[in-house]
Amino acid sequence: MTYPLSGWLLTVYGVVPALIGLALIAAFGMLAALKLWPSGDPVELEHTHGNLPLDHPHLRGHRRHSHALIIDESHPRWATHL
Repeated sequence: MTYPLSGWLLTVYGVVPALIGLALIAAFGMLAALKLWPSGDPVELEHTHGNLPLDHPHLRGHRRHSHALIIDESHPRWATHL
């Protein structure tokens, strides 16, 4: 959406106004993200792994555990709070 807009702004108004307009759109997006992102979003999530055997090294013998969550082969989708 912004790619065609940048071309149109550049053609109609010139380089500096186009850059200012795109910077304003980017600033609005950042402010919206800061306002809309959940403030209580935890770094670590407690979760379980029904897809892994209990003796898997990731589990360390406990099905329910907590750690900083990233999407990888042990975490194919974002976990929910338990």
